[in-house]
Amino acid sequence: MKVVLEYDGSDFAGWQQQADGRTVEAELKRALRELTGSEHKVYAAGRTDAGAHAEGQVVSFEMDGRILPQRLVAALNARLPGDVSVLTAEVAPDGFHARYSARWRRYRYRYLDRRARPALERGRCWHVAGPLDVEAMSLAAKALVGKHDWTSYCSASEPAAGRVREMRSATVARNGDFVELELVAEGFLRGLARSIAGALAEVGRGRKQPASVGEVLRARDRSLAPRTAPAGGLTLVEVIY
Repeated sequence: MKVVLEYDGSDFAGWQQQADGRTVEAELKRALRELTGSEHKVYAAGRTDAGAHAEGQVVSFEMDGRILPQRLVAALNARLPGDVSVLTAEVAPDGFHARYSARWRRYRYRYLDRRARPALERGRCWHVAGPLDVEAMSLAAKALVGKHDWTSYCSASEPAAGRVREMRSATVARNGDFVELELVAEGFLRGLARSIAGALAEVGRGRKQPASVGEVLRARDRSLAPRTAPAGGLTLVEVIY
C-alpha cells in the first residue's frame, strides 16, 4: 500500500520511531494496529527532523486487500491525531518501496524577513531580522546543483562513504513576506537541507559572500559549516517516482 501524508511536525520528535518522544511513524503504526489488529512495518520516503513538516510524505507498507484504499484514508484519519492526515491511499505496484523507489525529493525552506514576528505562521518559518538579499542567495545556490560530496553540510553521523548525492535544482525566490528556498535532490542526508538553509541565510544577511557557499561545499570540511537553520522552516513538499 502507498499512502501520502501531511503533518505539522511542531510537536513531533521527527518521523522515525524512538524510545522517547512522540513521532509520526509511531502514530501511524498505532493507527494501523487499532484498525487491523496487527503490527505493520512502515517505510517513509524521508525521515524528517524533529519540528520539520510534510505536505507530501510517502509511506509504504504491506496490507491485505480487505480494506479498500478509499476506505483506508477515512479509517486512518479517524484514528490519527489532528496534526497528521492521510491525503491519499492506493495499491502500490509490486516491488514498490517508498524510500528506495523514489527518484527525487523536494523540500522547501521558508524564511520570514519582515520586522514583525509571525503569529499565524509561527513554527512554520524562520523569522530573521532584517531584509534578505534574495538575488545574492539565488546566486549562491547555483553552486549546489550537481553531484557533490556533502560532507561540509551534512551531519557528522552520516557514513563518509555515502555522502555523495545529486542536487537537481536549488532556487530562492520571494513569495510575499516570505523568502522560499526550494531544493530537489535524489536524497537528503541528515542535516543537509537545514545546513544549506543556514548558509544561504548568512549570504542573504550580507555576512558572507555568495561564493562562500560553494567554497564550503568543495572543502568537504564539516568544521566550516554554518549555523543550522531551525527545523520549523523546513517542509517535505513532494516525492517524485
